[in-house]
Amino acid sequence: MNKKSILNNIVLPIGDRISRQSVMKYYRLYSEMQWWPHLKLQEYQNNLFVKTINEAYLQVPFYRDLYDKSNIDMRKIKSLSDIGRLPILTKDMIRKNYPDKIVNKNRKSNIELFTSGSTGKPLSVRLDMETISAARALMLLRANFSGWEIGQPYLQTGMTLNRGWIRYAKDLLLGVHYVSAFDLTDDKIDLYLKIIKKHKLKYIMGYASSLYLIAKRAISNNSGIELKGAVSWGDNLFAQYRKVIENAFQCRVTDTYGCGEGIQIAAECEYGNYHIFMPHVHVEFLYENKNYTDEVGEILVTRLNAGAMPFIRYRIGDIGKKSHDSICKCGRSLNHFKSIEGRDSDIIVTPNGNNLIVHFFTGIFEYEKTVDTFQVVQNEIDSIDVKIVPMKGFTESIWEKIRNEIHTKGDPSLEINLEIVQSIPLEKSNKRRFVISRLNNNEKI
Repeated sequence: MNKKSILNNIVLPIGDRISRQSVMKYYRLYSEMQWWPHLKLQEYQNNLFVKTINEAYLQVPFYRDLYDKSNIDMRKIKSLSDIGRLPILTKDMIRKNYPDKIVNKNRKSNIELFTSGSTGKPLSVRLDMETISAARALMLLRANFSGWEIGQPYLQTGMTLNRGWIRYAKDLLLGVHYVSAFDLTDDKIDLYLKIIKKHKLKYIMGYASSLYLIAKRAISNNSGIELKGAVSWGDNLFAQYRKVIENAFQCRVTDTYGCGEGIQIAAECEYGNYHIFMPHVHVEFLYENKNYTDEVGEILVTRLNAGAMPFIRYRIGDIGKKSHDSICKCGRSLNHFKSIEGRDSDIIVTPNGNNLIVHFFTGIFEYEKTVDTFQVVQNEIDSIDVKIVPMKGFTESIWEKIRNEIHTKGDPSLEINLEIVQSIPLEKSNKRRFVISRLNNNEKI
């Protein structure tokens, strides 16, 4: 029995029992379902959808009040073709009703997440173990789209450096070399490249901007590293990012798409289509002008499991292009879309040469519940302006804590200027860019 079989059939299932999760059960199910006939997938989706909305209506006061006020007759919602009758869920709705009215008290919530998402507005989310298991299973499946298989070691950039024993055990079993996605000085990146060489790693995964910076350094060092695949997530994979990563490591980049609310949405296949994880999520595209079928549309997601906190027609804050091709050459029956158009972010360059990606800042602000919205703007190499829309309870001491954290984790020589504002306007794309660099070198990225 090889390492892959031992992990799949013995070690990881035992890990699920210990942690009371069902990751491998969902992983095996989703791995099979991606090849199901499309009609069978649609029927499975419809059944989950009806179950989800009825549980939300019966068990969650927010949804019951929302649907009653909207005169929704739940008996007439029979499949996903009826989803357009339901009102849209916004982040502000969640924040106003969290946790008392929007959490399903009949489902044990095991984890509370804090996310800023793509809007820069902190949001609290509750997840139960079943939802967590499904999402983690899809994290494995999305990596499979690159050619990676369980048991093949890889380097991963991330924000959770305090791994804890469960994460540490998972990293050890899967061969994960976990490194910081926010400490990206040249010296640190050189260390990451040494890890890849020393352990003969063939895959690299993590935030798109961090992979881009590692790839740029690999090119400047003439590292000669060749990989089998790179998997990106978290922030927008710009065309320039993709080109640099592929040139540096002579491999294909597999982009993936999810949100910090614990929903895995899609992964890119070898033909460049983003396949939607239909057994887990339903995706809608809303268009301002329905006469143009190829225009960019606003993305709504519905997680097909009510869980501890349902997400039904959730305005995620991103925009993308729907595909009008019904079949993909890769053979997967999953629905797919063309591209994600609206996850713009910049990289802040510090005086001492660190590169702060967007998730460096969301990792700090997402826990500050007295900050409604934030935006970081860099006009000069030695300083940044931090705009904050405060909420009740925001104080000078909270700002000092934020500033100290940016200095400690980023660069102590960076000048940080606070600006309290009433609101932060959206871009023309209806997105709020919350990290903006106006330095010449970043404008070319």
